[in-house]
This record gives sequence, structure tokens and C-alpha cells, in this order.
Amino acid sequence: MDKNIENYLKNMDIVRIMNKVSSSYVKNIDHDEIESIKMDTLWYCINKYDPEKGTKFTTYLYQQLSFAFRSKVKKKKTNKEFSSSKFLHLCLETSACEKTQSDMNCYDILEGLPADISGIIKQRFINNMTMNEIGTENGYSRETARRKLIKAVKICKEKNQIEI
Repeated sequence: MDKNIENYLKNMDIVRIMNKVSSSYVKNIDHDEIESIKMDTLWYCINKYDPEKGTKFTTYLYQQLSFAFRSKVKKKKTNKEFSSSKFLHLCLETSACEKTQSDMNCYDILEGLPADISGIIKQRFINNMTMNEIGTENGYSRETARRKLIKAVKICKEKNQIEI
């Protein structure tokens, strides 16, 4: 088959499959991201499809699109767990902040915490590092970085009587 994406987009079976798979993710992913995922996945499939493996191109495209959309939703849910906006909420909405001063900033919350705890929180929320980057920089795995971050946020919340 010709590897020109425009030719594939003229095939109504391909367009229907792309629209069918993407239609179930409209609530979770915005329109621009959906279109981007569709085009990226189509391009990936055009380049990686091997007819000798015995599957039709449309079947391969359907499987790859489904995987791409599920991965995007999973990634969005994971990012919501520890988002910068939650940390800003943690910084600005503390009971201590409300009682003493309204201009308390994120560094005030981290004050008095052990260096490893404040360090991982700074790496994740202030420097916007990923779990892989944090783990690599500190000499442990991504999963260990994730567990340490959960523990650090919990300690930070307890110390400052913060509710998220």
C-alpha cells in the first residue's frame, strides 16, 4: 500500500474505525487531543503494518487506536493524582494559612520537613519532574519515587493540617 496518509483518509472504512474508537473518549479527552491521537496512530500503523502477519489493516488500526486512547486516559488519571494544581491548593488552602497569613507560599509548607521529603516534593511539583526523572536523579526506580512521593505528600499534609 502507498504510505501517503491522504490516501488512507479517503478510505471510509478507516475513517469510520477512527471515529468509532475515538467517540467513546469524547468525555475524557478534548477534541484537539483526539484528532492528534487519531493522526499519530494512523501514521504509526501505516509505517508498522505488516500484512504478512495475517491481520487486516483496519483490525490493526482499531487495536492500536484503542490502546492509544486507553493509555491517554490512564496517563491523565495518573497525572491528576499528583498535579501541580493540587500542590498549589495544598500551599494556599491550609488551615494554618487561613488562620495566620493569606500570602503563605509553597516553600513555607516545606519548611521544617526532612530534606528527602521536601526534595521529592520540590522535584515533582516545583520542577515538574516525572517519576522516572526523580528516580533516576535520586538513584531508585520510578515506582520507589512514586511511593516516596505519596509518603511525602501525606507527611506534608499531616504537618500542615492540609486537606486536599
